Amino acid sequence: MTRRTHVVLVLLLVLAGVVAMLPPPSADAVVGGRAATAADNPAMAGLVRRGQPAVDSLFCGGSVISPTAVVTAAHCLEGGVRASQIDVVAGAVRLSDPAIARVPVARVIVHPAYDDVRTIHDVAVLLLAAPLPVPPIALATPAEASLGAPGAILRLTGWGAQRYNAPESLPDTLRYADIPVVPNSVCRRLFDVYDGALQLCGRAANNRPDSCQGDSGGPLIGGAPPDVRLVGIVSYSADQCGSPGFAGVYARVSAERDWIAAAAGLDGPAALIPATPPKPAVKKTVRTRIGTISCAEDSCSVVVRVSGSGRRDVRSVVVRVRRPEQRGFSATSQLVRARKVAPGVYRARTLLPYGFVTLTGIALDAAGAQLGPAAREEIEVTAA
Repeated sequence: MTRRTHVVLVLLLVLAGVVAMLPPPSADAVVGGRAATAADNPAMAGLVRRGQPAVDSLFCGGSVISPTAVVTAAHCLEGGVRASQIDVVAGAVRLSDPAIARVPVARVIVHPAYDDVRTIHDVAVLLLAAPLPVPPIALATPAEASLGAPGAILRLTGWGAQRYNAPESLPDTLRYADIPVVPNSVCRRLFDVYDGALQLCGRAANNRPDSCQGDSGGPLIGGAPPDVRLVGIVSYSADQCGSPGFAGVYARVSAERDWIAAAAGLDGPAALIPATPPKPAVKKTVRTRIGTISCAEDSCSVVVRVSGSGRRDVRSVVVRVRRPEQRGFSATSQLVRARKVAPGVYRARTLLPYGFVTLTGIALDAAGAQLGPAAREEIEVTAA
């Protein structure tokens, strides 16, 4: 259940329902990467707001997979984003380049099994109103799953922010970074809801470089020309971009390939998209709710309370922090593990992104299965 309440903060200004935060120290939030050339990823696409300059309105990345189809992350389209509000740009490394191709989106198709709590099947296809003059990238197939095996080096490209909570750091020029794939066990340890069959775990040394706000939905590519493949799609990370000890999570394209191809009509006329499968029945009677939210200069504390007859089966609690695309801010998603501080009381510490944000508290059993419905809280985070 989602609820919107007033939030009481420590040390910072509070307005009704508004969380006021001081900007984070920039020295701790710089995300690495280098300026890209057209050769680094010709199929790179950006999602921008219709009627606004691309350089001022980019909110997510994507990949051109046919002249009239782009694949991105499903979470980029949360918050009621409609096809009539989106254009896709591609074909240039600078968003301000007058020659950049720009095409309206005609239809949005979100994966029917997308789970916004566990963030699995985080993929969506945008069908375009006109062709893009850009060479498409091929999707990694299940037979090419080794492209995303541990030890592989994949290339990340995007126009995302270079500092956390700093929309002014969104670059005009496309940037790239090489990201090593690490074993699923790394992300399973960091994120209790991680699913290695559907997701990839990527982490550079000290987790820098890393994807950041605005890179969501963008590509992780592998292989050598002319056999370059789309291997991953930027999904979520933990806490601030590039936080040491953490990793990024990417949708595994080889596992999603058949659905993406059907939605985009890559294998002939678009196949019927199956209905969303029913969610499994709740296994235990567990009630979860968001408690006090308080912030200091460098982090916020989110308390999650768990009750009910199945409380003793709870082995961990995670907090999903999600900001949908909104004016002035790109879409972003992160996952934070909460620490048990008392029976039925868990506390997650993180730095909340600016804007309207949804916090979701999720109780999990020893196998990582969700116990009871998730708790949601909607807040607004602003700079003091």
